[in-house]
Amino acid sequence: MSSPPSHQPGEAFIRALTDNQAALRGYCQASLGHGDEAKEALQRTSIVLWRKCGDWNPATEFLPWAIRVAKFEVLGVVRDRNRRQARFVFDPDVVESMSDEASQSVQGGTRRTEALEHCLGKLSDSNRGALAAHYLHGNSIAEIADATGKNPGAIKVMLLRLRGKLRECIESRLSEGGAA
Repeated sequence: MSSPPSHQPGEAFIRALTDNQAALRGYCQASLGHGDEAKEALQRTSIVLWRKCGDWNPATEFLPWAIRVAKFEVLGVVRDRNRRQARFVFDPDVVESMSDEASQSVQGGTRRTEALEHCLGKLSDSNRGALAAHYLHGNSIAEIADATGKNPGAIKVMLLRLRGKLRECIESRLSEGGAA
């Protein structure tokens, strides 16, 4: 492990890192999925950014610089996974291509994320819980059906409708120019 930076990060760096955490998380998730690997890549990225805080010029945009760092950390997570599993999962070129696409979408995705948060806030607690169970925690439709006492077909239809409702709300929100 390398030593900490010789100077402490300034307030501008801390503010920029904090303000861009959601975008960096989104980039890592878009590149690796919503699992532990994305969390690991985000954590690695934050550590590297902290160590390299002196390399960032506050007169430039923070996110493009941070995404370049995150790209290498995402590739490192994939490399480590492939070593552990000793089998082919994703070719590094494929991951790099996915990372480049994720970078483009994340840099413009802050408004979309804010719109999503707004639209999720309009849903009932039970609907938000079902979405979180399936999409954040990875529970299967059958598991959600068992937990709620509902038919798996009903859960599938409910999730489909909720996705459509969220998509419409987000699109409407973005076309209005509002995000929060």
